[in-house]
Amino acid sequence: MKLTEEEQSWVHAQLALVDRFVGDYGSGQVAEGLEGVDQAWATWLEKGPGGDDDADTIINAVAVALGQSIVDALAGFAWVTVFDDGDTDLCVTGLPAVDALFFPAEVVALEFQAGNPSFLVQTRDHFVASINDQRS
Repeated sequence: MKLTEEEQSWVHAQLALVDRFVGDYGSGQVAEGLEGVDQAWATWLEKGPGGDDDADTIINAVAVALGQSIVDALAGFAWVTVFDDGDTDLCVTGLPAVDALFFPAEVVALEFQAGNPSFLVQTRDHFVASINDQRS
């Protein structure tokens, strides 16, 4: 399903939060886009999550940045709400043209648990390349 207005507002709020996150945790020479989020993520993990920045809040914001980078990179991809076992989740899809669902919150949560300091750009690039290969 297409996002509701409330869900769209939440996505925009997460993107604003990730901008603040990059400002707070990015290096003095912050790269733009997802590269900057990757740098901030590494710094945040190194400092140890906590304090004013709740891990779930940061995971959600970073996940939205990752998902939005895919939407921006792939024509026809958009945010949608999916229903699974009575729960809802936001994901990125190219349906109906491309049979693919990408759940950025799951990816970011797994990388957080693994303590991986750098994965965002690599994940986006890998997913975009795999979709482009499908389209060829």
